[in-house]
Amino acid sequence: MIKGNVDGVKDVVLKQLETIYDMKSQRYEIANVEIMELIKSVTERIGREISVIIDRKGRVIEVTIGDSASVSLPILDSTVRKLSGYRLVHTHPNGFSRLSALDLSALLKMKLDCMAAISCNTEDSRISIGFPTVLEGSLVAEITKELTWDEALAINIDDKVKHNQDLLADSDVQEDDTERALLIGIESQESLEELKELAYAADIKVVDTVLQNRDKVDPQYYMGSGKMEELANLCQLTRSNVIITDDELSGSQIKNMEDLTGVKVIDRTTLILEIFSRRARTKEAKLQIELAQLKYRMTRLIGLGLVLSRTGGGIGTRGPGETQLETDRRRIRSRYYDLNEELKGIQKIRATQRENRYRQNMPQVALVGYTNSGKSTLRNALAESSAKDAKKKAKVYEADMLFATLDTTTRAIELPDRRIITLTDTVGFIRKLPHDLIEAFKSTLEEVIYADVLVHVVDASSPDADEQAKAVDQVLEELGAVNKPVVIALNKMDLGISQAAEGIRDHFRSTMPVLEISAVTGENLEELLETIGKLLPQEYNTYEMLIPFSEQKLVSMVHEEGNVLEEEFTEEGTRLKAQLPADAAGRVKDFLLDLKKDELVDGTNNQIMEAEHDEVKER
Repeated sequence: MIKGNVDGVKDVVLKQLETIYDMKSQRYEIANVEIMELIKSVTERIGREISVIIDRKGRVIEVTIGDSASVSLPILDSTVRKLSGYRLVHTHPNGFSRLSALDLSALLKMKLDCMAAISCNTEDSRISIGFPTVLEGSLVAEITKELTWDEALAINIDDKVKHNQDLLADSDVQEDDTERALLIGIESQESLEELKELAYAADIKVVDTVLQNRDKVDPQYYMGSGKMEELANLCQLTRSNVIITDDELSGSQIKNMEDLTGVKVIDRTTLILEIFSRRARTKEAKLQIELAQLKYRMTRLIGLGLVLSRTGGGIGTRGPGETQLETDRRRIRSRYYDLNEELKGIQKIRATQRENRYRQNMPQVALVGYTNSGKSTLRNALAESSAKDAKKKAKVYEADMLFATLDTTTRAIELPDRRIITLTDTVGFIRKLPHDLIEAFKSTLEEVIYADVLVHVVDASSPDADEQAKAVDQVLEELGAVNKPVVIALNKMDLGISQAAEGIRDHFRSTMPVLEISAVTGENLEELLETIGKLLPQEYNTYEMLIPFSEQKLVSMVHEEGNVLEEEFTEEGTRLKAQLPADAAGRVKDFLLDLKKDELVDGTNNQIMEAEHDEVKER
């Protein structure tokens, strides 16, 4: 009986396949030549994978028809410390014999004696064979190169199986599920080095990097087909199970590359989204990441077969098919709509919080910069030394890695002139930051848009400081957060300053404040706060006043909108010494005690008139 997807297959073909049950193979050979020729011929006729399971006595146990991408397998007991006693031979309609990531997953999970894949729809048929073996205490796949039929039949399968069986019986091994990545790119070695840091942030082991100098991305394989053939061989030599590209891929490129190399393929965007999904802590950040992932995957479902595999059983899973693809798209669209609605509710809350800060005349300062430039460390250092309330000194996570923190945090800190500001630590930027990610984080990044002053934190020790700064400027321009007062903070001065950072300092020092700081040692942090204070749009002046008890509402106003330096209760009323903005000072002008009261009042009135003039001009 032929199992699997037999819909649409003619009875004559099914009867032809049923004859395989009468064919017996030798213990030492991968399969009877007649079996291999027959399944190859039928695959080329119907365009579907066909698998044959053979036991150690050479008897055919099961014949199954799949689709163009995979074929189902029976469930075998893989919990015992021995091989299953079955070998599997199947076809690949795509013309490549290399064992895919799904093939290798099934080989190890089911502890098959071996697995072979036969290339179809090609003039010169090839076979690739994989054996489960033990290496450094882990169960791994030993894969042959692409073999001719004669070379494959010359291999004594029985000897290999006995050797691997002994290794498995002598040790308590687990399947090696470590992700070993091969990084490839066409732009620059510096960009590949950054991709390596991203892989490290995602706990992926990088085994090698390959850079090909090309003018543009190949529309079919990202790199040229010849180079991809070399990469396929390199993956087998290094036992790499994932290829990560330095640029964004289309669904068809992913599919073509997976077919040719036999391993999972992801791009830089997918890697960044994966890092974000792991690091997100707040509900808002988690929703934003999921929204970006869904939007990115929606147009790439056809090429994400290995990435989106739900069972992880490799060749033992049913391929998605066109009907499944449409089902997945519908589910994604539905989930995408629900996430958008949830985020709108969170955005309203954030907007309300922002409006409350605006009503309190509390200046807003945002830290922006390249990922791993030290924004979180700087935020912690400033909050530790200048927090308005000791209870608000809770630190955010900081680490020497890309995207260590994602959740935007806002804290109130005190400037040297006693003014209170809000300091917001934003998500780090990076070159080739996915557009879908920017869109999803728009509500969070609005803190940058509404900030009164931006502190652009630059890693002064990085040799790529200038390129990183340009990447940040590009994202700020895309957000519309330009034409704002900016302080450039050259951070990590304790590690030295690179030539690129010196270039930034020399180029911008004539147009905006450029400070050399260290968030770790505290170097120049006080100067940074003073510089921020000078850039804030609303200046505070110091006044002394005596407010009668009948006007205690004004006392509350002074506390809310100014910084009270001294307070004393007398028989005439409340005596205050406070720093106030111009508009607040105008409301208490009748109660000022300064000897130059008239002059101060006139100056205050002038400031109020100028502020009103600017407001009318903006309208």
